Amino acid sequence: MAVMGLFSAMTVPAYSQVNYLSENLLKVKDTYVKRILPIIESDSVYAGADYTEVHFKQNDASLDIFHMNNRMALRHLDLMIDSLGINNITAIEIVSQASPDGILSRNVWLSEHRSEVMVRFILSAFPELESKISINTVTESWQNLAMYVEQDPYLSDGIKKKIIGIIDSETLTVGQKKAKLKHELGRESKVGDVYQYLLTNYYSVIRNSGVYILHNLEPAPILPMQPAVEETAPVVQDTLPVIQKEPEPEPEPEPEPPVRKRPILAVKTNIPYWGFYRKDLGWGPIYNVEAELYPTENGRWTILGEYEFPWHTSKTSHECFQIMNLQLEARRYFRKASYHSGHYLSAYVGANLFDICFDGYSGHGYQGEGFGGGLGYGYVLPLGKKPDTRWKLEFFIKGGVYVTLYDPYDAGNPFSGKYYYDWYDAPELFIRRNMIFRWFGPTGAGVSLSYDLFRKKVKDK
Repeated sequence: MAVMGLFSAMTVPAYSQVNYLSENLLKVKDTYVKRILPIIESDSVYAGADYTEVHFKQNDASLDIFHMNNRMALRHLDLMIDSLGINNITAIEIVSQASPDGILSRNVWLSEHRSEVMVRFILSAFPELESKISINTVTESWQNLAMYVEQDPYLSDGIKKKIIGIIDSETLTVGQKKAKLKHELGRESKVGDVYQYLLTNYYSVIRNSGVYILHNLEPAPILPMQPAVEETAPVVQDTLPVIQKEPEPEPEPEPEPPVRKRPILAVKTNIPYWGFYRKDLGWGPIYNVEAELYPTENGRWTILGEYEFPWHTSKTSHECFQIMNLQLEARRYFRKASYHSGHYLSAYVGANLFDICFDGYSGHGYQGEGFGGGLGYGYVLPLGKKPDTRWKLEFFIKGGVYVTLYDPYDAGNPFSGKYYYDWYDAPELFIRRNMIFRWFGPTGAGVSLSYDLFRKKVKDK
């Protein structure tokens, strides 16, 4: 009874079965043997062994014939056993391994169960081989990964040396090796994020069970089959016990890393500024808008620009509240890939011009320009259950130094419709902005409402 019965519901591509076997199945065998044999640690002697490799999905020990090239590999396994003959097979060793990600104890379980699945699969078709099958569990395929990295034409020599150094280290624990691979490899121009490149190209390949067949003769030649009369090859009908799960209509894709929406630009406004009120002036909101640019994907560094422009005046009450203030700020969030929320520190510089008069009786006010800078602390709170919500609430305080050059002025009594600089000496001796004021201490505080205006989809690493 042959393993070919497992594929009773399948058809061969639309050309002769002879070409299909010679051009595809035999190539698979050669590729597997050259790649895998040199690195397996085992007491078995593999000289003269034939080899087939079956792949598994991430965190899965079930045999899926539609995953990657499993269907072709299982056909090759059936072909080898039939061509050798059961009596000429001296031993079959199954070597299973998991990719070096995830928890070690889980990977041990996966490797053991992948071997058991392959044993049951072979015995379902060839029960006579039970006494000749043995299992060798590698657990995590670190050496496979090192071999792939060493032969990769796109990775630089420096990053190859770093990866292999981490894998071969005798001082690092398994957990430390995984953490270093995930967080310390960085990016390269040809492959992008190096760790993501390894996950995509190699980790899916090294989740496998390899089947080695030892024998005492060369495989018997495979007799060519007669070409089919029709363009499609015949369907082989048979039955097979238990292990085969129901074939799915289409192969399931490899699980993709989680996708999140990374903000690019947020707009915000300081809410308390909108409530400014003077009895004589009335409601005089401090119009303000901020824009925060998120240039980095990991969510730590941002750049913020703030513009404040209240422009209120009342000549009847001698009240004036006019400010044009511009600030630039750099922020660093504490948490990586945090959707720009949580605690942060900042540094800022700014400049402004102003005309402020709150003395409704004499019209005594101040006009000038100022500049300053300092440090700040804040906390950003997402307003929603999802971590990537667009709406956020921000609490902040700032402190630093502020210097202004200014002139006092008065409305005059009686008021003539004009304002005069507060100067009592000869007019020709007057110098504008002759007064100076310096401040060191708190320079700002607020509660800002923020909205992520533009966002981009990215995969977590």
